[in-house]
Amino acid sequence: MTTGLQNDWQAKAKRIFIVPLMGGSIAVLVAGIVGVVGCGAWNWWGPIVAATGMLAVFGQIGLARFREVNAAPAVVAAAVGVVLGFAGAIAPGMVASVSGILAALYVLWYSPNGREPAEQLAVGTSFPDVEFRDLDGGTVRSADWRGRSAIVLFYRGNWCPLCNVQVKELAADYRRIEAAGARVVLISPQPTDHSRALAARFEAPMTFLVDEGNAAARRLGIQHPGGTPFGLAGYDSETVLPTAVVLDADGVVRFSDQTDNYRFRPDPTLFMEVLAGL
Repeated sequence: MTTGLQNDWQAKAKRIFIVPLMGGSIAVLVAGIVGVVGCGAWNWWGPIVAATGMLAVFGQIGLARFREVNAAPAVVAAAVGVVLGFAGAIAPGMVASVSGILAALYVLWYSPNGREPAEQLAVGTSFPDVEFRDLDGGTVRSADWRGRSAIVLFYRGNWCPLCNVQVKELAADYRRIEAAGARVVLISPQPTDHSRALAARFEAPMTFLVDEGNAAARRLGIQHPGGTPFGLAGYDSETVLPTAVVLDADGVVRFSDQTDNYRFRPDPTLFMEVLAGL
């Protein structure tokens, strides 16, 4: 297991956490609405406010333009909702507190990966020689990238909205990247058909590769056991930790982003700044 990641029971718990997180938030919202309509007590607005913040975070994740997701709405709304709920009868406050607990778990426990940076991908090191499969099933070695600088992005899969935004941004910047003499390589452990479907969405000639069995990620120390949410058919439970590196023409790592929080991905302008300095 990657150094610093959660232990096995935490990985299993995180896989299913999204279910009670979403279900609990909706239940709190419904309870608040029923309380306002049925009881007419104003402090039943507390659960409504508390749940709305977490749902706003879900909305950010679901929108195709967010690379960074701010959890502040969930935290602030939960705090305000709990105070509002307890301002009258106890019941509304107790219901709102459920959202407070869920928001705290989401920010402090679920979002962080618990990873430690992989030494193999540290700035100044040579990118290890590992193998991947292209969309036609052929073998591609990382050593093949030498002779030209490269932006290499390890993404979790089509199911990850934040990963899709990263890919979309790189596609939008492809002309500038190509003008800088660089290539874009996108790698995921997901099945080839999924990667092929994602590649078909973009006209930019980016290279999509498949890391079969997450073998390369394991060698690089960026595998994420239990990182795929429960219930996603067609995906293995293990995925890759979101990772982005920029390599020079000699295959040396010149930039490395190994985010410790799935909600935050690097601004693509950082890649361009690194390429400009090569």
